[in-house]
Amino acid sequence: MFILGGLALSIGAFSIYVALKPADYLISRQLEIKASPEALFPWINNSRKTNEWMPWAALDPAMKMSFNGPEEGVGAESRWESPGKMGVGSAVVVESVPPRTVKTRLDYWKPFRMTQEAEMAIVPAKDGSVVTWSVRGKNNFVGRLMCVFVNMDKMVGGSFETGLANLKALAEKK
Repeated sequence: MFILGGLALSIGAFSIYVALKPADYLISRQLEIKASPEALFPWINNSRKTNEWMPWAALDPAMKMSFNGPEEGVGAESRWESPGKMGVGSAVVVESVPPRTVKTRLDYWKPFRMTQEAEMAIVPAKDGSVVTWSVRGKNNFVGRLMCVFVNMDKMVGGSFETGLANLKALAEKK
């Protein structure tokens, strides 16, 4: 009986710990690229071009992509369906400010429901531009629980670093 009571107390304390973790999160990475904001903007504002440098296809080559709405700017949408790591979801451009910022609403349906806001920002720099890729959202209890065991900043941030390096290679090759 003492062991069951201790186990229940431990589970309760752990649940309180998880519940008190911050719900809001922000993951962000940036990279300097030797290209003007005007040269970079099409790569972040066009769903099909964005798909060329983002790292997601490499994570799941079986993923199927589709595109809806305009090719670029507000309303441009990409959808994915993956039998593997990427699940099912969509990305819709909700704000586009040439040649500086593109904001996207990300909706995930599988493996679990979640919504995030992603932003790609371009700031002129001495030798080109600094591109910042960020995502923000709110974790529910299950999301906070996952973050106890998985470093989401490292995992998602690592993918952002890979994507930004891909964008740099494309932009600087031109």
